[in-house]
Amino acid sequence: MPKILDRIRILDLTHYWFGPFCTMLLGDMGAEVIKIEPPWGEMNRFFPPLVNGASPYFVYLNRGKKGMTLNLKHESGIKIFEDLVRISDVLVQSYSPGAMDRLGLGYDELRKINPRLIYASLSGFGQTGPYAARLSFDITAQAMCGIMSLTGERNDPKGPPIHTEEAIGDLIPALFADISILAALYARRTTGVGQMIDVAQSDTMIAMIPSIVLHTLTGEKPVDTYKKYFTGIYGMFESADGYVVIGAPMGDILERLTKALAVEKIDSRDIVRDWAKARRTKEVVDRLVEARVPVAPVLGVDQVFEDPHVIARGMIAEIDHPQSGKTRMPNFPVKFSETTIAPSVPAPMLGQHTEEILTGLLGYSKEEVERLRREGAL
Repeated sequence: MPKILDRIRILDLTHYWFGPFCTMLLGDMGAEVIKIEPPWGEMNRFFPPLVNGASPYFVYLNRGKKGMTLNLKHESGIKIFEDLVRISDVLVQSYSPGAMDRLGLGYDELRKINPRLIYASLSGFGQTGPYAARLSFDITAQAMCGIMSLTGERNDPKGPPIHTEEAIGDLIPALFADISILAALYARRTTGVGQMIDVAQSDTMIAMIPSIVLHTLTGEKPVDTYKKYFTGIYGMFESADGYVVIGAPMGDILERLTKALAVEKIDSRDIVRDWAKARRTKEVVDRLVEARVPVAPVLGVDQVFEDPHVIARGMIAEIDHPQSGKTRMPNFPVKFSETTIAPSVPAPMLGQHTEEILTGLLGYSKEEVERLRREGAL
């Protein structure tokens, strides 16, 4: 059965998390992703802790890709890259703004080689603006969008800003990059030409914060609005052996929660807190599920893959990597009625497919490949 992105070729010039997560999802959907690394490898290969020399993050974020090494500061390396651009649909790059232009590989140059090329530039602050040259990581994006000022504030207004431990400042922008690339591919069917896409961590994270609109229209912070208007129960509570979250806004759900707790009225969080604290997590969840009140245990990352619903939904992929061995990782999360998506190809070893790509796609001989290696182009 053909995959959704069959016959779409993507050149991946990204590193760390933002870009690799973007291209991994496109690869899951069937695109041929060629990950191009410098001869010494991209930084995420060496992100600890290493398992038999492999980084768990690299193993996950680069599954399903072909890997080749290429020295883009070498004349022959540039020529090979340009030849690949001619036969590719999408280039995703996360170099610092201006770096690709200095190499002679900016959008204006590459569109002359391939007018149909979709050129996605991923960065912290975008290709323009006063902060464009600044370096950025996940935590930088979280700080700039306002979410750190909101996290934890509801119950402790005087507490410091808190960042999420998972790299949402990388992973959320990657989703916007994917949406934009797919939209550009669709637009190309009509126009016949590609375009440049400028995806900034800061921009995309701001788009995820509707509380900004609340503040611009009312001047209120979410914590103030919550106290003023929200009379239900919404938050995390400690159980006898862990934590649960409960969501019961005013109305029928709050009435069902009140009945489940066998009280006349819930007029404070303390009532729910005391009830939950006296019971184990499973009992709290079972009782409230039966009462049709939104509830869930707060799972540790070590518990997620043991959850029966996660297993039933097929959210666990197991891929056999030559270094880390059989590795369980999150599966592609969306289900399609006519397409099966089942990632099974491990992340490439450094330069694993260099010869295959050069001889199979570009027509180089094995002797030429060896010469290019000796010259330092690969």
